[in-house]
Amino acid sequence: MAKMSTRDLILDVALVLLNGRGESSVTSVDLANEMNISPGNLYYHFKGKEQVVEELYAQYHARVLIALQEITKQAKGDTKETLASMTVISDILQQFKFISQDIRGIHERYPSLRDSLAKLLSFLDQTITGLVKLVMDKSNVTDSSNASRLLAGNLLYTLINFGSYDDLLADQENKPSIEEHLYLHFLPFL
Repeated sequence: MAKMSTRDLILDVALVLLNGRGESSVTSVDLANEMNISPGNLYYHFKGKEQVVEELYAQYHARVLIALQEITKQAKGDTKETLASMTVISDILQQFKFISQDIRGIHERYPSLRDSLAKLLSFLDQTITGLVKLVMDKSNVTDSSNASRLLAGNLLYTLINFGSYDDLLADQENKPSIEEHLYLHFLPFL
């Protein structure tokens, strides 16, 4: 097994720390302390937290795009397959939950990510809308009053905000899973 580079280790530790505490609560010094390295050693690999966040965002962006392209290629309008596709997207969003839990803050604090983030969200929205239209067509449901667009918006909202919602219900027994939330959106098509 190959040894992990310090740079990759920094990114892995940063992802855990950012997901656990939130991007706005973590500093470069916090990251260096968590890794038990000097801030100078961290600076050797990244010129600050901004570069770490940008690199993690690049990974997030790439994973979401790859998943969306694969999902789009395989889409046939089957409701259960579409639900499974939504959970794949949810898994990626949860792997990088510091982004989705503070998407507005990331957008505001990182000008270098604004365009990319806006394009990714737009692509997510378009892809989900297309998937919903396929499900509606296969179910012979008329897309009156832009129902597919509204349902896609609700799905995207659910996917992005589920992590925050789930964290708030951390102590609640029998809390609903993301699959259950998504299932309810598609219930009329089953």
